[in-house]
Amino acid sequence: MDLKLIKPKKAAEILMCSERTLEAWRREFKGPCYYKIEGKILYKTEDILSFIEGSKVAI
Repeated sequence: MDLKLIKPKKAAEILMCSERTLEAWRREFKGPCYYKIEGKILYKTEDILSFIEGSKVAI
């Protein structure tokens, strides 16, 4: 199993937003899926990419 988990700082860089924005999205139940393991917030890179793709606006 090749599971790549990243910290919020790296996820924020990929999404071009702040860590505080990610925190707000978690509180508001929007944004990419995340894991909470022993109190640590982690994101799967695949979930970040899926979130980006799902945000696509077609004209």
